[in-house]
Amino acid sequence: PTGAPAAPRTAAAAGIPAGPARPALGRTDGLALVAAIAGPLALYVLTMPRTVVLEDDGLFLMAGAHLGIAHPPGYPLHTFIVHLFMQMPFAGPAVLGHLSSAVLGALAAGAVWVCARLLGASPLPALAAAWWFGASEHVWSQAIITEVYSLHALLFFVVFALLQYGVRHPEHRRVWVAAAACYGLGLANHWPLLVLATPGLALLAAPAAKAVLRRLPLLALVAAGSAALPYAWMVWRSNQEPLISFYGPIQSLGDLWFYIARQGYAGVDASPSAGWGDRADFLLWFGHETVWQLTLPGFALAVLGLVALCRRRRALVAAGASLAAFLGQSVVLIMLLGFDFDYFNVAVMRPYSLVCYGLLALWAGFGLHVLCERVGDAKWLAPAIAGRPGFQAALAGLAGLALAATSVHSNWRVNDRSDSDLTRRYADVVFGQIDPDAVILTYDDLGTSILGYFHFVENVLPDATLVNRQGLVFPNRLYTIKHREKHRDEVLHAFLSRTERQIASISSDPDPHCPDCGYELHGFVTEILPGAGSATLLLHVNQESDAFFRYLIDTDFADSWEYTTSRKQMLAPFGEFLAESVSSGVPALLERTESLVALCERDFYCLLGMLKGLVERWDPAHLERAKDWFAKAERLRDPARTQKKEMALFYRLGGIVHYVAGDPEGAIARFRESIAVWDHPENDSASLLEQLLDAGG
Repeated sequence: PTGAPAAPRTAAAAGIPAGPARPALGRTDGLALVAAIAGPLALYVLTMPRTVVLEDDGLFLMAGAHLGIAHPPGYPLHTFIVHLFMQMPFAGPAVLGHLSSAVLGALAAGAVWVCARLLGASPLPALAAAWWFGASEHVWSQAIITEVYSLHALLFFVVFALLQYGVRHPEHRRVWVAAAACYGLGLANHWPLLVLATPGLALLAAPAAKAVLRRLPLLALVAAGSAALPYAWMVWRSNQEPLISFYGPIQSLGDLWFYIARQGYAGVDASPSAGWGDRADFLLWFGHETVWQLTLPGFALAVLGLVALCRRRRALVAAGASLAAFLGQSVVLIMLLGFDFDYFNVAVMRPYSLVCYGLLALWAGFGLHVLCERVGDAKWLAPAIAGRPGFQAALAGLAGLALAATSVHSNWRVNDRSDSDLTRRYADVVFGQIDPDAVILTYDDLGTSILGYFHFVENVLPDATLVNRQGLVFPNRLYTIKHREKHRDEVLHAFLSRTERQIASISSDPDPHCPDCGYELHGFVTEILPGAGSATLLLHVNQESDAFFRYLIDTDFADSWEYTTSRKQMLAPFGEFLAESVSSGVPALLERTESLVALCERDFYCLLGMLKGLVERWDPAHLERAKDWFAKAERLRDPARTQKKEMALFYRLGGIVHYVAGDPEGAIARFRESIAVWDHPENDSASLLEQLLDAGG
């Protein structure tokens, strides 16, 4: 025969070390795969919220409902998937959006099962791995809300499985093309996390380097195309004026790069006050999570499984690849980010390492497989028992089910969000105090994502106009982020001055730049009165605000986002409102709010708000009350559940109280404590300390 010799048709013929032997697939595999998906899916459907919740849930629901553009880098693939789910007719929009994450999370658990089988685990240990992954606290928490991390985990493990299969069958071009396409789609979802995992994926494909290099132009084209198409759609869609668009039209390559590179988040991803001590604390935190996410026995099995994989020549590359991906999405990520280590930022970090817990589950599943083999071969076990065909399978099934049940029991309280209604209660209180055609100013996530969801998705107050003061998200933006802050203030002031409609602002938002505006405070809502004069300040208390305030005080939210938001963005501003009533000296108002002040004194954040309000509008007659509030707040403070910024504010206010009380040494000590907690440019304790030292010098 003439022509070039035929290409090798098997991994062995190509000189590629064979991976772990893959048992023939049968009926057991089919049932186990179905169970791997169905089990987590049932868990997620039972516990997912029935209304919008916090994190980025509201923004992603709005973007999905209107095929809009989410926050950077845009997540166009995720938006399209959520939109498809939200077209189904059998439930409300929030439920359907959450269902999209539940399905993606369950499919990710199924992909973990496939990866475990390809590593050589038998069906039931692989099923245990899928369930352990699905029931781990952080994976579960993201699979029940509209978030991007379930999709990221699914695409990663699909690529991981395809590469495992491709290494064994390098001649199957479609497998490599599918892996490249899924990798590209992963870049169109959460490219920073996938890039961090790429060295591990490259190492996994290394044994088939010749097969990959031969097809590299095709694979690169497929990956680039599958990544570029969703982003190209995003650019096109942004110029169609969708109802929801984070930055507005993307009109140049510079705009696109600003969006995809997340340049607008540079100040969020790196805090000036964060140092190597914070990174060390995050590493310790992640080490703790690594041990406990799959329960302690599950972690022990993961260690056993990784060691066993490393000792098997055929599985060594897969073990190294999984370890590299694990370190990339944990240790390397922590080193790159500059977060302050505190309660809230731990909640922000929580979903970034979902893939790591899936890799732990893979190792644990293989560890269970090895353990069952060893127990089955143990000399001390009666031959009549060890020799039974189903002994090892029964042992694996019981162990896997027991650990999965333990995870479900341990994590149920924090992840059962089926009755979560904080956001709906909040929206009812806010919208109930606003005219049907009001202008509603929003600033942070609470006003923009939550009120925006109810208005733009559930059509609450359809005649109202929501305006984001940063020029983000909503269609009626007055300016964009490209405009300077001074220009924004001028445009906003002109807008407020000429409108004749009621203007409402969320009380947790900073005051808009409006020198001639008065304010009418309603507890959780502030009405802005253009032209009334800055001295105009009216206070009103109503039953709805009272009831919601008491609900917040009496509820200890298990979810870290709900806890932080309810305290920092709801109770603290309400505390400032109560301080205004105390400062007013109006007998009727003081009598009306006396019981609320007493309740506020039971919560650190609420006390902090009252103390801040009292100090900002200082009256020497309130010195003893300020000292009393500071002392009570000091007893209530919980550094483990408080952000650094709030702890620094607490010490700064204490320094001011000490100074006014004639104790400069105590003031100096408090200002220094404030700086030590949060050495940040926004913390003006440094300037106050300098002034105090200069005055005393």
